Amino acid sequence: MWPVVIASIFVVVMLVGPIMMLQPNKQQRRLARLRSLASKQDIRVRLGQNPTNGEPRQLALYSRPLGELPAGVKIRTWCLGRQSLEHELNFLAEWDWVAGSRASEYIQHELKPWVQNLPAPIRAIEVTESSVIFYWTETCWERQPRWEDSMQHCLETVDVELRWLADLVTSERETSLGN
Repeated sequence: MWPVVIASIFVVVMLVGPIMMLQPNKQQRRLARLRSLASKQDIRVRLGQNPTNGEPRQLALYSRPLGELPAGVKIRTWCLGRQSLEHELNFLAEWDWVAGSRASEYIQHELKPWVQNLPAPIRAIEVTESSVIFYWTETCWERQPRWEDSMQHCLETVDVELRWLADLVTSERETSLGN
């Protein structure tokens, strides 16, 4: 009788064990919650590679669309990333252009004071023809008693900064249209 009971318990453990391993852990649940909050604020989230080839290799890309472009108008695309070393040849401190793409002089002038205040977990900034993107490690720079409060504040900061960048790119487009 005992061998049957032990064998039955072993079979149940073998069936239930792998199913329990499919459950997300605490960190995975937190990231899912953060990404869900971002989507409610109309921020798109996807995973991608770090454009600077630094660490970490994989980052979350938080993006906001730029909106409709007038016919014939194109946005100048560029990417600015944190490098592993500060160098005087960089755009500013550890920030440098990725893959030879550069913003206009107007944008560069506006970016210099702004990028200095970006939190360290934001590893790169990209402007495409249709959106502005932050490459974020999804670690929060705010420390609040509750995790949800910390992440909500960090997400609000990401949203505000993405909107600022989108407004900057749009204002340059409108300025160039007016000339």
